[in-house]
Amino acid sequence: MTTTVALVDDHKLFREGLRALLQSQPGFSVVAEATNADEAYRAVRETEPDVVVLDMLLPGSNGASVARELLRQNPTRKVIALSMVKDEQHVANALDAGVLGYASKEQSAEDVLAAIRAVAQRQTYLAPGISRVVLEDVRRRPRAPPNGDVPIAPLAQLTQREREIFDLTVGGASTASIASQLYISKRTVETHRARILRKLNAHSATDLVRLAARLGLLPL
Repeated sequence: MTTTVALVDDHKLFREGLRALLQSQPGFSVVAEATNADEAYRAVRETEPDVVVLDMLLPGSNGASVARELLRQNPTRKVIALSMVKDEQHVANALDAGVLGYASKEQSAEDVLAAIRAVAQRQTYLAPGISRVVLEDVRRRPRAPPNGDVPIAPLAQLTQREREIFDLTVGGASTASIASQLYISKRTVETHRARILRKLNAHSATDLVRLAARLGLLPL
C-alpha cells in the first residue's frame, strides 16, 4: 500500500531533498508540494494526501495556524510538523493545533522516515529531546469550541484573583510576598493556589512556570 505525502516547506533545496528521499523508498509517493499557506490549502484539498509534512516556519504564516486550518477543513487529515525549531512553545502550539507528530530537521533521514511512517499509521511521534510532558499537557487542555478555530485559553477559567496569584507565582513571589502584596492571608493564598493547580491540571509551581513559558507570559 502506498502512502501519499504532501510537502509544505518554503526551502526548495530541503523540499527537493525530502521528496527524493521519500520517492526512493517503497511505499511512499509525493503527490503535492507547497511553499506557503495558500498553496498548501489548495494542494492538499486537490490531492487529499495520507500525510501532510508541514514546516512550522512558513513565510507570512504560523505553521500551527496552517495545521489548524487544514484540520478544520478535514479533521481526518494526518499532519506531522517537521521543523528546525523544537522549543516547548512551538511544539505545544503544533500539538494543540492537532498535528500527530513533531520531527526535527536535525534528525537523520531514517528517523524522519520513521516519523512519517508513524503518523501515517495515526500514531503520535515526538523527536528525541522533546519532553512528553508537553504532549500530556496538551491532551489535558480543554479543546476548541466546535464552532470556532481558536482554542480555549488555558487561563480563561481562572478568576481575577486566581490570575493575580498565578502571575505573582510564576514571577517568583513567595506565599508571604503574595499575601503582603494582595493584603490577604497566607492561608488564602495557598487556597487559591490549590484551586489554580486543580483547574490547570498542574501539580506544582514548577508546572505553572512551564505553562507560563509556553504561553509567553514569563516576566522579562
